[in-house]
Amino acid sequence: MLHEHNDHSLRRLLLQRLLWPLIPILLLGAIFSYGLAQHAAVNAFDSGLLDDARDLARQIQWRNNSFVFELPIAAADMLAINNEDRVVYSISTGDGQPIAGDKSLLTLVSLRPKNEYELYDIQLSGKLYRTVVLRQTLGGTELFVVVAQTVKGRQYLLREIFFSMLLLGGTLVIASIAVVVSGVRSGLKPVEILRNEIARRSTSDLQPLSETFVPIELRPIVHGINELLAKLAASFAGYRRFIADAAHQLRTPLAALGSQLEVNIAQPPANVAALLQQLLATTQRTSHLANQLLSLARLEHTDGSTIDSRPVDVLDLIQDVASDFVLRAARNNVELEFEIERLSVPGSALLLRELLSNLLDNAVRYAPANTVITVSLKRRNKEIELIVADTGPGASATDLLKLGMPFFQLASSVPGGCGLGLAIVREIAKIHLGEVIFESDTQSRGFIARVKLPLNS
Repeated sequence: MLHEHNDHSLRRLLLQRLLWPLIPILLLGAIFSYGLAQHAAVNAFDSGLLDDARDLARQIQWRNNSFVFELPIAAADMLAINNEDRVVYSISTGDGQPIAGDKSLLTLVSLRPKNEYELYDIQLSGKLYRTVVLRQTLGGTELFVVVAQTVKGRQYLLREIFFSMLLLGGTLVIASIAVVVSGVRSGLKPVEILRNEIARRSTSDLQPLSETFVPIELRPIVHGINELLAKLAASFAGYRRFIADAAHQLRTPLAALGSQLEVNIAQPPANVAALLQQLLATTQRTSHLANQLLSLARLEHTDGSTIDSRPVDVLDLIQDVASDFVLRAARNNVELEFEIERLSVPGSALLLRELLSNLLDNAVRYAPANTVITVSLKRRNKEIELIVADTGPGASATDLLKLGMPFFQLASSVPGGCGLGLAIVREIAKIHLGEVIFESDTQSRGFIARVKLPLNS
């Protein structure tokens, strides 16, 4: 079963991909919120400061050829201390004549032409002040009203706005995390259902998985699993057939051997040497069959990527293997001829030796007397072509299609064969990414086994 704490958990991967980006988004949101809060606080603070300046300007009057500024004491006290901020002001004419307020602010009267007012920060007595300079005209005379206020209130307003926005953003982030976690959990539900369906199955249940309610993204995976299950079912069916055929093939010589022993134990023969020779032949046939069965079973479970592939000199291999069959061929009045050139292929020397041995064994065993077996090795583009051909009776087109199937033998086969040699040849060629083609030469009535293997690059 899959475990959620696995380092390769899909749920963990999705959550990491979705939640980690929220951290920089949250940081950027905080920076953006701080900027918005600062902008809002400054605007609100400046708006109040400008209102104060305009209120002061409304208190200026022209009397008896002079400017009079009257500010009630209560209003002056409220202006002096505004929400723990200190406020100072100055009123003067355009030529610098003071009318009221703090004369030290007269040096700050600086306003670009045509501007009604300007706002900026100043340092006064070692403290930061926000200042507004307002231009007014009264009785044809230009007046300047300057109001400066410390920024404690502005900082307080900035914090209030920022933390309010941060609280709202944090709430949205937490809600987003909850939605993402819940969405990933519900989105992976089909995967968990598929996992549970596979986990509940027994090792013998190879029925395809249902694709009816599977999301589109998972259908290729389910389709691939179903293809694998179909291949496994076909493979297991082949194994069962192979085991049944192997049991049948082994049962016959073993039963014959047992019968021979029972008969001769009940009535010992006069010629013990002949009996032993007969028992030896039966034992050799059974041993040969068992070895062939084991070789085929081993090859069917071998993948080309698992063998030790090294360059194999096929010429040396043919010369080495052929030496084991020269005397056998001579005893059967069969001649061996060779047309080979030095070529190499990547692969297992042991398996290629077995391939060639089975081809020569099959040729020598079934070739009629006074015929020729030709072994040729040639290059064809990027492949080598190993051909073992005889001038025997050949095989029909129907039989050629069945050659290479386990336990299949021609009707003209001589006794002692088991029908596994060419099946082993086919499996070894497949392991080496090659192929085997069986042909009959219609002119010479010969049988041809053609093996194609990729050249060593």
